[in-house]
Amino acid sequence: MNTFGKAFKVLGGPPEPQPQEGSRLFPPVKTDGIETETSKEQKRLERMCGELLESFTGPEEAELKIDAHTRYLIRGLTHLPAGYSSLDASRPWILYWILHSMELIGMFEQPLSEEDAESIISFVKRCQAPTGGFGGGPNQRAHLAPTYAAVMSLVILGSKKGFEIIDRQKMYEFLMSVKVKSGFLRGGFAVTLGGEVDTRGTYTCLAVASILNILTPELAEGAAEFVARNQTYEGGIGAEPGNEAHGGYAYCGLAALQILKRTDAIDLESLLRWTTQRQMSLEGGFQGRTNKLVDSCYSWWVGGIFPLLQPLLSSNSKDHNTKTTQSSSEVKGVQEAIFDAKKLQEYILICCQMNLGGLRDKPGKRQDYYHTCYSLSGLSMAQHQMETDGKGGLRPLGPVGGSRNQLYPTDPTYNVSPKKVALALEFFGKLSKPKIKSSSSDSNISEEKEGGKKHSAVMELCSP
Repeated sequence: MNTFGKAFKVLGGPPEPQPQEGSRLFPPVKTDGIETETSKEQKRLERMCGELLESFTGPEEAELKIDAHTRYLIRGLTHLPAGYSSLDASRPWILYWILHSMELIGMFEQPLSEEDAESIISFVKRCQAPTGGFGGGPNQRAHLAPTYAAVMSLVILGSKKGFEIIDRQKMYEFLMSVKVKSGFLRGGFAVTLGGEVDTRGTYTCLAVASILNILTPELAEGAAEFVARNQTYEGGIGAEPGNEAHGGYAYCGLAALQILKRTDAIDLESLLRWTTQRQMSLEGGFQGRTNKLVDSCYSWWVGGIFPLLQPLLSSNSKDHNTKTTQSSSEVKGVQEAIFDAKKLQEYILICCQMNLGGLRDKPGKRQDYYHTCYSLSGLSMAQHQMETDGKGGLRPLGPVGGSRNQLYPTDPTYNVSPKKVALALEFFGKLSKPKIKSSSSDSNISEEKEGGKKHSAVMELCSP
């Protein structure tokens, strides 16, 4: 049985799909026969991907262009194309995308020079806001998204000097200041004072707090219930209650619950069903929402759900109700890949690489640092999935194209090197918890203070 059908083995359902006769490709998406602009675009993309995939006699020919990607990443640390000026409020993100891509392909086997490390730490320090947290650039107001990116960039560097620039007390005060204490969105976090309240803000807040050892019961209160209210009838997770399920928010929601040790708050089997349905049958990559096109960034935003979800699932789901009767520690995990990890690798390697370096959303698009980061993150995740060894045991799936394509692993909860996560947790774990102000002096926002809906530049980099 190939990995594409493993979810059906867990959940029960129709037999797994088979490749088309005389082709390595799986069948294209089935439609209802009504032609729309979306269905036309899907057919066009399937044709482009099919031609690329069949241009290789076998996946073993696919090569990760590490030298080209290395040059592309080094160039981005000092010189960005003019088009990136629109991301002036996301500069820590650009830094994180580049640094994480570098660690995945092994560029940190030799430490950065002291000069380069000092330069990066100095830039991140200038982004720290007087109120605590980090802004999208120097002298910008604190925002949870660049706060996550700035902290994870420092985690990747793994430098004591970098860790010491973070004002943990001010950070805690900022995180508490954007916590929603009442109303429809209680338990969630506004991404900035007066900003939108969504699952992404909740994850970035909790990820930062857990790394810095400032996650308190007061900060975590109601967060798991907020995420649970965002799970939709499809099984995925949306930005807020009533929103459509989306790959990025589904990952953020599950990772947030993992941090809180509250994965029991949602229906995991329903999430599994929704997640496996996002893999496109012909292309092999993931879409972010139902009836949308494949996009390489969802190699992580959707693909990254699997290493979080698999240990929580029973190998025989009919014997229990994961949500209501068993905690994650009581459920026997599913170790074998439950999506087609080889097909995902083929999509990334064959359809998304650019000869001059960098990776793109899909054929016909240009490369950028966002898609480079999350394509490589998803590729690493897929390489480290498990498969049967034919002797009753399991072995790592490994890289399509051979060992030359091997990437370093990434932590499924934080999406940085597991070794660097351990180093940061050890450093900050020795520090005392922040001082907790009395409730009368808190500036926690209520629903009445929430600003209008806005769109994150990070989420908008990829097509819907």
